[in-house]
Amino acid sequence: MADVDLDAVCLADPAFWKRPDKLAVFAAFRRERPVAWQSYHAREGGYWSVSRHADTRAVTKDAKRFVSAFGTGMLSETPEEAYTTGGMLSRDAPEHPALRRIVAKVFTPRLLAGIEDKMAATARAVVARISERGACDFATDVANRMPLTVVCDMLGVPEEDRDGLARLTLIALGYGDEQIGDMGDSMQAFLDLNAYGEGLARARRRQPGEDLITMMVKAEVDGAALSDRDIGIYFQLLITAGIETTASSIAQGMAFLARHPEQWAAWRGDFDRFAPTALEEIVRYASPVVFFGRTAAADTEVGGQAIAKGEQVVFWYVSANRDEAAFADPDRFDITRSPNDHVGYGGGGPHHCLGMHLARREMHHFFRTLFTELPDLEVDLDAMKPINGMFINGMHSLPCRFTPRRLS
Repeated sequence: MADVDLDAVCLADPAFWKRPDKLAVFAAFRRERPVAWQSYHAREGGYWSVSRHADTRAVTKDAKRFVSAFGTGMLSETPEEAYTTGGMLSRDAPEHPALRRIVAKVFTPRLLAGIEDKMAATARAVVARISERGACDFATDVANRMPLTVVCDMLGVPEEDRDGLARLTLIALGYGDEQIGDMGDSMQAFLDLNAYGEGLARARRRQPGEDLITMMVKAEVDGAALSDRDIGIYFQLLITAGIETTASSIAQGMAFLARHPEQWAAWRGDFDRFAPTALEEIVRYASPVVFFGRTAAADTEVGGQAIAKGEQVVFWYVSANRDEAAFADPDRFDITRSPNDHVGYGGGGPHHCLGMHLARREMHHFFRTLFTELPDLEVDLDAMKPINGMFINGMHSLPCRFTPRRLS
């Protein structure tokens, strides 16, 4: 490719994310300016952009040097502003681990084993919902249904409210894509999700159930109960993280397999053999979450670059997961890749993804069912429409067709 003028690149400009060569631009940053000063789009100030895998891991693992209380995006916020949208993601010790412990045990592999049958049944129901049509939009009709159903079941969300919450989740996380909205739309969606969660909290105080909201109502942090607002924000975090990121991985994973039919055929032919490495490679290659940020707690450095106290540091998972220093032939999709030290679930440290084990099991059951029940599914890659958002790598549309059949 031609040389990239890195001085002309503004990663905070939504227009950048429409560029077909954006991964090549990040490759140039890794080579030439792995820790680079970037200006904000249409406002004063800026942040440090971190594009290499090793530096991303170093920042995310060091919660003392790089804190979350001032926001986990590009902009530095007040702790109260950051908490409204980020919840416990925007809290440091001791608040963060205390909040995390409330539901963390639910997401361990041991306890998730208790709902394996339910996840398998959900996968079958999702595929059955479209199996007689012969064609559908894989992104909107299929990919988001599995995580939407699983997460809403765990949170006790009524069936009639689920599609509306899925739309709010997309608006909250898909900002930058002109078909979805801007930061103002995103903030309003976050507030609407918070308000819905508060309503669930009030309902569970009156009538407890067997769901995560009831668990939060009964929980205490440092001897004090969570307020309805706290639970609403916690709800918003679980539902936004639980739906759109897994849905993005499933939709993109299907597109990757369609581009590599020989790997698709191999996985269908021996599902259990390839599933562990294939699912990790889908997450690496998709990088469903594009970036996160931290604030320097004191004067420090990253990759030899001096960082001043209070400056924002943004690390790009989408770049770290294609780092030549961490992965052999990183632009190649390979369902047998091992080892695979990707940062698709975060770069480690106390803020690593709470739901990563759940996401893995959801995708495992979904792809197994899909391959078994719709073995001749074909994807129309020419009609694929990606989301050009700044925070998530998702899919607007992915048309597919298959032989209609009724699942017994």
